Amino acid sequence: MKKLNPYIIDTTLRDGEQTPGVAFSIDEKMKIAAMLDELGIDEVEAGTPVIGEEEQEAISTIAQAGFCFKTSSWCRAKTEDIVQAARLGAQCINISLPVSSIQMETLGKDRRWVMGQLKETLALAKGLFPHVTMGAQDASRAEPEFLQHYIWNAIDAGADRIRIADTVGILDPIETFEFISGLKKLFSFQPIEFHGHNDYGMATANAVAAMKAGADCISATVNGLGERAGNSALEELIAYLYSKQGADRFCTKILNQLCRYVAALSDSAIPKQKAITGGNAFRHESGIHTSAILRNVKSYQVINPADFGVEGTRIALGKHSGKASFEAFSQRNIERWNEIQLTEPFFSGE
Repeated sequence: MKKLNPYIIDTTLRDGEQTPGVAFSIDEKMKIAAMLDELGIDEVEAGTPVIGEEEQEAISTIAQAGFCFKTSSWCRAKTEDIVQAARLGAQCINISLPVSSIQMETLGKDRRWVMGQLKETLALAKGLFPHVTMGAQDASRAEPEFLQHYIWNAIDAGADRIRIADTVGILDPIETFEFISGLKKLFSFQPIEFHGHNDYGMATANAVAAMKAGADCISATVNGLGERAGNSALEELIAYLYSKQGADRFCTKILNQLCRYVAALSDSAIPKQKAITGGNAFRHESGIHTSAILRNVKSYQVINPADFGVEGTRIALGKHSGKASFEAFSQRNIERWNEIQLTEPFFSGE
């Protein structure tokens, strides 16, 4: 079976910053961008120009910094937004239009307006940018016939990529696989991007399902930051691609540093049980588990924390500890202990 190695778009600086209460300074955005560049991300969605001058300066600064990734900006399907974005030097633009009835009705628009804006703004953008993505906002709630009509017209007008957005996170992995598979059968020649939201806690799983269904591109955010419950988590996707799909083009050792930096800036602590970067992700207390990993760490831990810049496997002493844990703790100065690090012992009571 062919290994998965999709084009990865990070949108921490755009969709991630839409998290309530989160606002990155230009210097902070530059530091995040530098770590994303070191990680090996293909494209960074640096912001939304219409927000204001500081946002425009940040996009322009990132676009002209000489990073290896492509820089993109997100715009409404409005002429003024696209012209403004073109002045900033980004190589790519992502234009978004609603494709579900509820989104159109909310805006007081209809399908005729959507198709008119599609043709007008895409023609303008193609003359200003080398790469244009046309976004289908709320695609997961769109009527299939209209979504297909929208995509056909976007392709005919020259769109380089189609972004399929599960805007309110209603899909599950099986639905995502079937949805993206169906689109790839119809549009096998066209790059398709999947953009997932985490309202049911399935955004990252949905992103993997989309990859397996043939999605060419996946967008995600560091720590799954984003609107409401957030987006697909970049670090989990990278860990999956690196460990299970052999995608060794990523410099994964920077992931932990990147995630902790973004967590500090966004005032959102990383949960202990969080995969890859959580404090308990590689920490063991159960006697059965610790006894086994002292003989062979892979018995209860298939991910190597060092691959992702995380300090080694840790053993905690507590209610569920067994004899092997206490013996290992008392002998932690032996040579083999360089491979297993202990947390401070914890005892409830005396």
